Amino acid sequence: MGALFESLGYIFGYLLWLCYGLVKNFAVAILIFTVILRALQFPLQIKSQKSMAGSMRLQKKQQELQEKYGKDRDKLNEELSKLYEKENVSPTGGCMTSILPMFLLFGVYYAIRNPLTNTLHIAKNSVDAALSFAKGLPVVGSSIEGYYGQISFMSIYSDVKNNADFIAHTGFSDGEIAKLDSFADGFRMFGLNLLDMPNSHGLLSVFILFPILCFVTSFATTFVSMKMNGQSLSLKGQQGCMNSMFLLMPLMSAWIAYTVPAAIGLYWIYSSIIGFITTVIIHKFYNAQALTAQEEARRIAYLEETELNVKKAHVSKSVQITKNVPQSKQGGKKKKKK
Repeated sequence: MGALFESLGYIFGYLLWLCYGLVKNFAVAILIFTVILRALQFPLQIKSQKSMAGSMRLQKKQQELQEKYGKDRDKLNEELSKLYEKENVSPTGGCMTSILPMFLLFGVYYAIRNPLTNTLHIAKNSVDAALSFAKGLPVVGSSIEGYYGQISFMSIYSDVKNNADFIAHTGFSDGEIAKLDSFADGFRMFGLNLLDMPNSHGLLSVFILFPILCFVTSFATTFVSMKMNGQSLSLKGQQGCMNSMFLLMPLMSAWIAYTVPAAIGLYWIYSSIIGFITTVIIHKFYNAQALTAQEEARRIAYLEETELNVKKAHVSKSVQITKNVPQSKQGGKKKKKK
């Protein structure tokens, strides 16, 4: 799984570097990056909203089936499946949009955790040589950590690059050095280094705002979304899968933001805020009441079209019968009448 996320981070790194090249600021680049990812998720978010609204629309029918087949679980599940199929509703349609953001988060995590190989796309052997060289330097070398070695290297890059032996030991090209120079100056946000991790500064530092804001924005988005769809935070019933994810996601986002570079938490905050905005917009057009009205309008249109087709078929049949009557019989009838 790690290899999969590493590959995803390598791909995301191209997009992140492109965004950074436009603004030369990592915080703003992450915002642009997040908007693009959210835009790609928008169609899936609409599908999820339709599914949730559809489930709400069927609640009365679900209750009737539960009252009728409550003691026979197999029969109840069978009838519920038929109901969902008939109404074209998926009871777990919202679970994917709950899981996908977390999946994408790991891709962003690997893009930021390894900025040299995944964002700047510098050859791994050159990066390993640079880390090895930096570890051997007095004072600053002790700050190079194994798991976050590339981030630690970026934090001390301004000191390392002035060493006369740096280029000789690393083998970085002039273009790679230019990338590093540009990238190293863009990690500041209100005086904070976005490559630092909140847990390394403690609970009383200003960095604690990143996990707190992650939890608040994620939970607010979840709560408002469920309220708009008439749902409650319950783990029972057909919406159990979605509710479980909805409750778990804010807590997970806060914990992750506390233990990873602040840039990851910033991405999650941006994602939650943009997600809140898109949720409000989507709900305006795809809420349960709107979908019910659309469904009723389609049903009426279908009945009217069916009735019209029946009338047309009846008239066509009458004309065909008249045409099939022999001319002699028609003439005979006329003479008899005279």
